[in-house]
Amino acid sequence: MIQIKISRVVNASQWRVIRMLTKIWEFSQYVPTIVEAKVLERTHNIVRTKWKILMDDLPINWVEEDTLDLRQNTIHFKAVEGDLKEFRGTWQFRDHPQGTEVTVNIYLSVGIPAIADFAEDYVKKLVIKNFELILESLEQRLISKRYASFKSGDKAKIAGFGVLGHFYNFNHMVQSFKMLNPNLKMPSYEFLGELFRVTPSFLMHEMKEFKSKTGDTTHGTFILCTFIPDMIAHDMEAVYSKVVRACKLAEKSGVGVVALGGFSSIIGERLGKRINEDVDIPITTGNTFTAAMAVEGVKKASQLLEKDLKGLKVTVVGGTGDIGSACARVLTENTRQVTITGKTGSTLRALQGELKKRRKARIEATTNNEKAVRDADIVIAAANSSSSILNMEWFQPGAIVCDLAYPKSLSYKSTRKDVLVFSGGLASVPTPINTGVNIGIPSADVCYGCFCEAIILALEHRFENFSFGRGNITLEKMDEIRELGFKHGFELAPFFWAHGLIKQNDLDAIKRAARNV
Repeated sequence: MIQIKISRVVNASQWRVIRMLTKIWEFSQYVPTIVEAKVLERTHNIVRTKWKILMDDLPINWVEEDTLDLRQNTIHFKAVEGDLKEFRGTWQFRDHPQGTEVTVNIYLSVGIPAIADFAEDYVKKLVIKNFELILESLEQRLISKRYASFKSGDKAKIAGFGVLGHFYNFNHMVQSFKMLNPNLKMPSYEFLGELFRVTPSFLMHEMKEFKSKTGDTTHGTFILCTFIPDMIAHDMEAVYSKVVRACKLAEKSGVGVVALGGFSSIIGERLGKRINEDVDIPITTGNTFTAAMAVEGVKKASQLLEKDLKGLKVTVVGGTGDIGSACARVLTENTRQVTITGKTGSTLRALQGELKKRRKARIEATTNNEKAVRDADIVIAAANSSSSILNMEWFQPGAIVCDLAYPKSLSYKSTRKDVLVFSGGLASVPTPINTGVNIGIPSADVCYGCFCEAIILALEHRFENFSFGRGNITLEKMDEIRELGFKHGFELAPFFWAHGLIKQNDLDAIKRAARNV
């Protein structure tokens, strides 16, 4: 006799779980292994049902009798005819801090001589896989119904925020592991790289309370997507699967909106329609608030260096991207010249044409980053690249460089005392944030704009796809999210570069260098 025990915590009340499990006729709609499930006869708490499952091309048929015992929170089942010699078990339901713990105990026997050893082991594996899939599918259906209820107007169904992050290169991953365990003996690059590739995205940290300066509170989860940017070019589908899994973990936590941090936002930009079909939770890339903080940053930097923005030349590296194009649209309104760079000539020309219609600044476009930044007073680096693409020697003395990229467009190792370089798109936050892992920021009082956007939306109970797709960021939405952020205590972060705060004497040195040119 084969004995199997499978357990899973489902984020739903007992009555919802039991109700869903007793709707047997719906199983074939959402459990992929179930070909047929129907009620043959019902008498009070006893139901006779017919089943057919198909796994690894092996069909298994049976008729079972199910007995519902609500006093004991159990459902007993026993096959009365079918392909297996014996097949019976019990579903049990217990309260759990995260919902309901569902346990199924199964007893089965195949009963075929000669091939019994193989058959028993083979069928056991299939039955385990089938019941695990039933529980997984059951939970996902309950989650989908919760978000459907929210979209129909039941605002109490969801709350809080989720944030998706990732390591920005292999070295960052190693550094983070060593921070978690300083005595860790690192394995080989090949072993760790492959192990990380097959590791599914996972919940890294839960924030029980985030408090706004208004006194409003929310909560959230930080989820680590197990990819680094280089993987996107090699296997977009694998990265997409990791992002979808991460979103489903956020759904399981019942949060209202999830931010696609870092390079996971590329999935939202390129595959927005598809991911909206595969997940139920509202998604934001967080790019609108990031762009707003970038623009605020270069405006503040210009003031500190006593420069009049109206007379300055601006270059946006990665200007055709979602954040870059948003920055270009704003700065076209109040600078002398805006140059956008990108990889594709046709995309550049299209954006150049759009910006020229504003008839404010002079608009230039090029695929040559070095040429574009050499005479720029302000450079916004907003390109998505897994390595540095700009050289510190390219900038003129007194230039302002706002590097939004992660990994950075400029190497931390290169420095100049006559150029103001700072990490852009960051905000000071009203509550310190701990994500459970090193995210490349020197203070818990500062956070990425994309993370902040999800928190702001959660505080406002605005569970929607606020920033999504590519090229959809408007000046009005930038103003809106910036004002909402300010309301809750999110403000432009102090300038820093390479984990060091930029001080007044640094700014004075840059001003002197600019005057001496």
